[in-house]
Amino acid sequence: MSSGSESAAQAPHPLRVLILRQGHYPQDPRVQREALALVAAGHSVEVLCLRDAGPAGAKQAARETVDGVRVHRLPLGRRRGGAGRYLLDYGGFFAAAALATTLKQLRRPYDVVQVNTLPDALVWAAWPARLLGTGILLDLHEAMPELFASRFGVGMDHWLPRLLGRVETAAIRFADGAVAVSEPCLARAIARGAPEKRFTVVLNAPDPRRFPVRPPAPPPPGPRRIVSHGTVVARYGFDILLEAFALLTGRPGGADLRLEILGEGEARPGLIRRAAELGLTERVQLPGEVPLAAVAGLLAGATLGVVANRADPFTDLVLPTKLMEYIALGIPAVAAATAAVTGAFAADQVRLVPPEDAVALAAALADLLADEAGRLAMARRAQEGFLAQQGWPVMAARYVAAVEGAARAGRRHARGS
Repeated sequence: MSSGSESAAQAPHPLRVLILRQGHYPQDPRVQREALALVAAGHSVEVLCLRDAGPAGAKQAARETVDGVRVHRLPLGRRRGGAGRYLLDYGGFFAAAALATTLKQLRRPYDVVQVNTLPDALVWAAWPARLLGTGILLDLHEAMPELFASRFGVGMDHWLPRLLGRVETAAIRFADGAVAVSEPCLARAIARGAPEKRFTVVLNAPDPRRFPVRPPAPPPPGPRRIVSHGTVVARYGFDILLEAFALLTGRPGGADLRLEILGEGEARPGLIRRAAELGLTERVQLPGEVPLAAVAGLLAGATLGVVANRADPFTDLVLPTKLMEYIALGIPAVAAATAAVTGAFAADQVRLVPPEDAVALAAALADLLADEAGRLAMARRAQEGFLAQQGWPVMAARYVAAVEGAARAGRRHARGS
């Protein structure tokens, strides 16, 4: 497994890198962090992605340069739905990306084509570029078999996750290098037969440009705010947090508490209804999707940040990005004790609670709300223990080294060695 010890300064020349992502740029925070890290290292970066409808139906430009990154957007959409909808969207983007990548490669070859999943099969859209000596790097944003098992409520022994596991392994073997988002994701891919030597682990650590490191401090005067954010779907347990908050408000001293859940998703309408049933409409805010650039400002001054993920095959592998963002912002955090979280954080850095237990979550929140000095000390330990070793500057150097390694592999292919 790559250690990330090679630096950008060791690259023999500036690289031309094309990043494929069936998503939107710059809205995708991981792709944006990676692209900007490459630009900072002196490399030339293009992103081929979807074209977002944007606010009020105003489409993004088909081509533009954003912070030194050249962005090419394909006129394709992406919608949530059943397996058929996913296959249709994936197939359409695969065909368009393969054609665009090939034409671009023929005009002026790239040193590296990086494919950011989902889907894992998108890596084969770069096959023509690979035949021409380009290195291929596969960045596995999610563990696709576990994600689909969670999304469709099936077991890992179901035919679909098993098929997706085989596709994942084949995609990793096809690429010259692979990037995993957590150690548990790496371990699962290796268990399915992927070669460990292909891998670098690059966490979704927050970019200091978006989430500047702030020392833990008492919240400002006013209501005490409990916050959580992200895609509002069942596996992330926002309903469990809402039930825990309802228990909190019934305790002495709970009159000044407020709950803010930032994000959009299929579970949001149900949360709004449930908050009304609990008589908490005035104390629970569910504003919907917010721009990435605004998230840190909206979280600032919160008393506590909460990650209430359910435990399932997917969340067990996920080190939640929002948990790392709370740590960077100096917000004391409470998190469900899923396997990925307990493997990354000590119990004195983050308050751990059993997944799917609203009563235990409410009790943990009450303890921390009553102990300001204790929760701020916990937040300081999290910053000191995590950011220095696994913050974005460390991850960025590791990532850039993986891209440069893929370029060297591509040159070896071209020489036939």
